[in-house]
Amino acid sequence: MGKKVFIFGILILFFVVGFSGCIGPQATENFNGSYPVNEQTILKVINKNGQVEITGWDGENVTVNAVKRSTTEEISKIEINVTYVGNYLNIETRYTGLSTFSVDINIKVPHSVHIESVTSSNGAILLTDTIGNVTTLTSNGAIDINNVDGYVSAETSNAHVEVKGTPGITYIHTSNGAITAEVADIQEDISIETSNAAINVYINPSLNVTIDMRTSNSKISIESVSLNVQTLEDTHVLGTLGSDGHRLDIHTSNAKIQLIKLVI
Repeated sequence: MGKKVFIFGILILFFVVGFSGCIGPQATENFNGSYPVNEQTILKVINKNGQVEITGWDGENVTVNAVKRSTTEEISKIEINVTYVGNYLNIETRYTGLSTFSVDINIKVPHSVHIESVTSSNGAILLTDTIGNVTTLTSNGAIDINNVDGYVSAETSNAHVEVKGTPGITYIHTSNGAITAEVADIQEDISIETSNAAINVYINPSLNVTIDMRTSNSKISIESVSLNVQTLEDTHVLGTLGSDGHRLDIHTSNAKIQLIKLVI
């Protein structure tokens, strides 16, 4: 028994010594930049690992303030590339190292700049007071969209999604995270989906839309919405708001769904 413990201790020491050089001391480095734009500028952001926050402001330039985090030896291998391609302003992080890293990016944009797409991983995406039909995609990070003048889509996992103050949505999907969405308008068939978490949808009562709501092991409630119901069950409701129009699918599991009147 004593010999086994001794060998096990040697193995632990080996792994600690072996990996200590890979882990190394942690370091941070700031990145700051300002970039001229015009009313035709379209912004695309790709972040490999970390949060992205974009806010509209009254300034004339796009400003980028970021914090890089990695080991002291490899932090120089994190790059933030800002390039112009036609009307597009592209902001992208790249990493060529082997250690863990992250980049948190804060971007301010003039109100005339259109946001087309924001992509990240393992980090939240936050959009406030911007314009543009925008696609947002991340994993293991929340998506919060507020007061965006455009139709939006949002996809993540293991985190919540909240969309408020937009003309409409095109798609919302997460898993193991709650969804809160305001649907002011619908231009096509759309879906709002999660699992193991609640969904609250605030809908414009003047829309023409067919709504299919499904859950399991929970209930569906409708508040102040005059829905012409064809199927009414605890876990499945199918009905029409106004006359037949586009389709809105709202699906979850093991959690409730609430359809609530949107006050406009």
